[in-house]
Amino acid sequence: MNSRKRQNGKDEPDINLFRAIEVFMAAAEMQQVTAAASALKMTQSAASQHLKNLETIFGVSLFDRSVRPIALTYAGEMLKRHGYRLLNQIDDLKRDMQHLGASSLPMLQVGLLASLATTLTPGLYNLISREMKVPELILSAGLATDHFAALNDRRLDLAVTSERLHQAPGYSFTPILDEPFFLILPESYTGPVDDINAISRRLSLARFGTTTPVGRRTDQHLQRCRLDLPRAIEADRTAMVMAGVITGECFAILTPTLLIDGVAEGMRLQIHPLPFAPFKRTIQLVNRRDDLGDMPQRIAIESQSILRKAINRHFPKLGPEVIYHEISNPSH
Repeated sequence: MNSRKRQNGKDEPDINLFRAIEVFMAAAEMQQVTAAASALKMTQSAASQHLKNLETIFGVSLFDRSVRPIALTYAGEMLKRHGYRLLNQIDDLKRDMQHLGASSLPMLQVGLLASLATTLTPGLYNLISREMKVPELILSAGLATDHFAALNDRRLDLAVTSERLHQAPGYSFTPILDEPFFLILPESYTGPVDDINAISRRLSLARFGTTTPVGRRTDQHLQRCRLDLPRAIEADRTAMVMAGVITGECFAILTPTLLIDGVAEGMRLQIHPLPFAPFKRTIQLVNRRDDLGDMPQRIAIESQSILRKAINRHFPKLGPEVIYHEISNPSH
């Protein structure tokens, strides 16, 4: 990118602004123009000219040359802060443009529920990077609310998430599975398991906060059931809720996919049907209706297959309680 500035009624020569900033960043880091020129494989005079051109177009001094090693002025420090961002953006642009020659989709940004990320990542990486030949896969774990905000901002292309928070135009929803909530008790618990009031006299509830979708859903269901249970722990991650249970002082209300990571790490628990009206949540794939072809369907199918195997492996008795939605296979 070239820049031209008019001074004293005359046009200054065009300069390569990005190259000049690259030279400036190298000189700022090394505090020596000679070393920067050598690193960039150019002559010292060429590097000095780039720096002079920058100072001319901005109308400021970028270096204090009266000291050794050279130091940045206030204007130089400001340019350095902007320089990191500019050069990173240029690198991203170069990489994306290079990938276009080999693939129509240079990058795919996928959001995963934090409780599913460890389980899904290896299989989705194989599918997206190796089979679909997408050069760069960017994964982001978080809550369902995080995913919808990121989809709106185009920081995500699709997400394997929970809860249809809104029927927004421009989105596609592919249900993957419906899973019921279960009563989770400490391994050492020996009291009744079919009376929630008796349980709550012995243990306190470890629960998700109402800032999380699963926490809101649980809280709303307890209110519908007219249950006001004593609470000891409120958290925004499954591991913290399960940690409360393994203390032996708490119980929880969780689904199989919320339990996978903890059980895989060796947390020992009792799992029972809820001793009050059942409820469930849906795991689904959400994507903007952009030109992703059959990718969303293929990713939804692979996610369903991975989760089915994980649930059957860790919770063989719970497997029949989970409903797996039929997803049309684009290859058929």
